[in-house]
Amino acid sequence: MDYRDQPPPHRGREAAQRINEIRDRFEWTRAPGIGPSLSILGDLRDKHVIEVGCGGGHNLAHLVAFHGACGVGIDHDSAKIERACRTYGMVANLAFVEAEASAYMRAQPHASIDICLSIFGAFSFSAPAPLTVGVAHALRSGGLLAMTFRKSDTTDMVFILQRR
Repeated sequence: MDYRDQPPPHRGREAAQRINEIRDRFEWTRAPGIGPSLSILGDLRDKHVIEVGCGGGHNLAHLVAFHGACGVGIDHDSAKIERACRTYGMVANLAFVEAEASAYMRAQPHASIDICLSIFGAFSFSAPAPLTVGVAHALRSGGLLAMTFRKSDTTDMVFILQRR
């Protein structure tokens, strides 16, 4: 018996509204603590990080608050952006924008982003070609695209790609 055999915790709407603290961990996968070390992203101080499909913004808020990144979370779902703003709106150097991910990335200045994240985000739910073009446009040389995908009911895959 392991953690996958346990029922999921209750995640009602009320609990989400009571999150007052920034999580002290970054979660790459559905299994807490599983995934590469954040050191794989390098020194995050003053790095421009965009998360496409940010949801509630938990991972991005962690990178900004604990590692000194400057972050923008993008999501097409207004409810998720409202929740992220309500929960983490007080964090300096962190913003959330309701937008379609590929269009937002194409609108960024060329080579202006250090890291693009998609942790079960836009790359999981969007056509990959337009989003890849947008990310390639916005990522600087040496910039990273870090993505997590659900492989099966029990397995997730993390990919980290570096722009030439």
